[in-house]
Amino acid sequence: MADTTNLSDPSDAEGATKAVDAPQRHRTEPIPGTLTEISGYPKKLKIYKLEASPYWWVRTFHNGKVYRRSTKTEVKRDATIFARSFYDQVISGRVMAPQREKDVVTFAKVAAAMMKSKKAQAARGDLTDMTYKIMDYRLKKTILPALGSREIASIHFEDMEELLNDLSHQNLTGSTINGYMKTAKSVFTYAYKCRDIPSVPHFPSVDADHQPRGYFTKQEYRRMCDRAEELIGSRFEYRKLMNDKGEEQLGQLFAEGDTKDGRLIRKTTITQELLDLIIFATNSYVRPTDIKNLQHKHVTVVREEHIYLRLNPPETKGHNEPFVTMEKAVEIYERLTAHNKKLGRPTGPEAYVFFPNYETRDYALKELERQFAVLMWDLNYGKGPNGEQRTIYSLRHTCFMFRLMYGEKIDHVTLARNGRTSPEMIDRHYASHLRGEDNIEMLQSRRPKKKAAAKKGAKGQ
Repeated sequence: MADTTNLSDPSDAEGATKAVDAPQRHRTEPIPGTLTEISGYPKKLKIYKLEASPYWWVRTFHNGKVYRRSTKTEVKRDATIFARSFYDQVISGRVMAPQREKDVVTFAKVAAAMMKSKKAQAARGDLTDMTYKIMDYRLKKTILPALGSREIASIHFEDMEELLNDLSHQNLTGSTINGYMKTAKSVFTYAYKCRDIPSVPHFPSVDADHQPRGYFTKQEYRRMCDRAEELIGSRFEYRKLMNDKGEEQLGQLFAEGDTKDGRLIRKTTITQELLDLIIFATNSYVRPTDIKNLQHKHVTVVREEHIYLRLNPPETKGHNEPFVTMEKAVEIYERLTAHNKKLGRPTGPEAYVFFPNYETRDYALKELERQFAVLMWDLNYGKGPNGEQRTIYSLRHTCFMFRLMYGEKIDHVTLARNGRTSPEMIDRHYASHLRGEDNIEMLQSRRPKKKAAAKKGAKGQ
């Protein structure tokens, strides 16, 4: 059984259980190994690549100052030609010298001033706490690493298009990308009001789609659980085959032993954790980030009139309030903890709930994502009926949909607060799936007549 789904292709990291102690490089710093000198020019002239941009950059020193600029090309040869021209312009004085740091109005400085103003608005009640937190999150996560050190007056349309391209490769929805771009634009608007820039640069347009989230029906959910249990211990291979021209194609999944063709990229073994993930996530509203970071100290088992887990994982998307699960999540949590203990894995307060044997938490989540991708391929569930992509995130969406479809008298505000989201998101991305037929009992219900109710009450006296 072969599939041409474009799965992620990072190489398997041996020793992923070891913690990485080296400090992370900033996205605007040169990537080691890419710094290249220009033949025939002084060694101080170099081109390099950085994580914050797809283009080559040029850097040189002159009169004790550093000059940098994007070459606006991904082709190394063209970047070399640009670097030579840039150097000649710097030496001849045709490129303005960088301002002293205290005179430079950077994007980060304007953003900090704007967020200070936004915080005051939130304190006055002119802005919701949630809006402030979302803006702060988006700035710190992506926008500041890409633009923070830049002089705001030097940022133009092509730079914003570069940011948009970067966001487009982060598996975000159109509406989320649009939110990031609006946050960036608000910084420029604030700078314009403060007379730091003469005008707000043009921004590339973003189609803010409102496509409903992909989720699984009750029948699909049951089939997923059954199949995940059946596949425990099975191994699969991700290989890259060659076409007739000898060119390597997109990766494909195969059951182990089905073929020896192509280049083996990695092997994936289905484990008990996949089944537990499916049931736990569909009964707990967790995001993939919560799964990655959830430790036992974040979990409280409550056994009172109702049985549930109270979860308080680290803040995600500006939300840090505890939330509760369905009763089924308690059973899975206790089963998973017993499973880890049996394997000799840590289960103390600081231990992680899923794959506590992996200290590198990104790798732990990647392992779950790979197993889930195999299951989607095996069941042909990778896309929903409307073409929406189904990932681990779809389990959270399924949790919301099951509450909306099968819960009694569920209101959007309560559901949103417990799911660490907003009522608007519930209405736009989850309730949009609902058909009248899904809640036919509610639509056909009738209030009791007042006279009948009064007569019934009199008889009971």
